[in-house]
Amino acid sequence: MIKSENFLLNVVCIVMALGFLGLAGLSYVSSGNFISTDNLFFSSVAGMMALLFLLVPVTSFIADRNAKKAPAGETAAAKAGQGAISGAKRTTVGALRTQVRFADTVDARGRPIPPDVARMVETMKDR
Repeated sequence: MIKSENFLLNVVCIVMALGFLGLAGLSYVSSGNFISTDNLFFSSVAGMMALLFLLVPVTSFIADRNAKKAPAGETAAAKAGQGAISGAKRTTVGALRTQVRFADTVDARGRPIPPDVARMVETMKDR
């Protein structure tokens, strides 16, 4: 069921992209002076819309290709979220950092600190 919906979505997106590219081509062929403000605007908008419609099939193709490369029982999203060490996260530099428990963290008045705030404070300590 989902594969047929994805296939239909990809087909519709490709047809729309080809339609927008056709409109840009028609504008190029039918106008006497292609380098006019109106013609350049129309062709650039049509080309941008075609690229936007092509993003959906391209991203689904890449996701399918990555899912086929992943080992059995492991999805690409789960694989990307894992660090080299269990319970560790990769920072932007690539260094491994162990996870910190934020459940028992409190501020100066004894109120619990939300996990996102505690994570930002922990990140700022590293700098």
